Amino acid sequence: MDFGVVVIVGTGLIGGSIGLGLKKRGLATTIIGIGHRKSSINKALKIKAIDEGFLGVEAVVKQADIIILATSVSLIPDYAKKIIPLMKKSAILTDVGSTKDYIVSQVNSEIESTCGGEKPTFIGAHPIAGSEQRGIDFARSDLFEGSVCVLTPTILNSKKCITTLSNLWKALGAKISIMTPSKHDEILALVSHLPHFVASSLAGVIDEKYWKFAASGLRDTTRIASGDPELWLSIGTQNKHKLIEVLRCFSEEVERTINDLEQGNDKKLLGRLKKAKTVRDKKKWK
Repeated sequence: MDFGVVVIVGTGLIGGSIGLGLKKRGLATTIIGIGHRKSSINKALKIKAIDEGFLGVEAVVKQADIIILATSVSLIPDYAKKIIPLMKKSAILTDVGSTKDYIVSQVNSEIESTCGGEKPTFIGAHPIAGSEQRGIDFARSDLFEGSVCVLTPTILNSKKCITTLSNLWKALGAKISIMTPSKHDEILALVSHLPHFVASSLAGVIDEKYWKFAASGLRDTTRIASGDPELWLSIGTQNKHKLIEVLRCFSEEVERTINDLEQGNDKKLLGRLKKAKTVRDKKKWK
């Protein structure tokens, strides 16, 4: 497969890993990186994640067959607004953001309001891979091997474009799951956004002077709290309503645990601990 000219906006961990994966597998004619810092572009060129690098989108998106927005979720709608008028009508615009409802609605609204006649294609995507680390230094060609990539197409997208994007992510090693933007946000609120905010709260409630007594349990439980705070603020804001719902559910579970402890209800508490262990142990981690 050859996906032609691929433009990656954002040459960090995810964008750099996409570039490395495409290069390693020979999946693109040319890979062009767009960044806002010359240093990150130079690093991406040095490790051969991209063939060419630029600081602005205007000069290169006209030739792109696929454009991947691999920036912070807060920047994706603004970049899309700049790119949409410049795209070839046959090109596909996509992203890697971990929120979908807000982004898909914003970008599709921009397409509908500014484009007449044949309209460019935007398909929301979220490769569920990565780490708390950021930057091109942590990029890997195999980052998406065995991962799940969620696609959130709408009625505006053709089957051909959905298939093309599915094939790209499959070629990078991901398994495809297709769902609505709203369903994606509902699921990710539980399995990704809630854990981060819980880990952050846990790290924040412990006095710094006690961290010297902490071992691997606290280290592992709070690892994701090391993620970029501004990125997670944007995620929390864009998926606010669903995040609030799951935080309230979690708060209710904590309250039930408190009640069991206060009332000395060891049977209920043990049952809750056993259930959590069983559910956790069934998961086969990558």
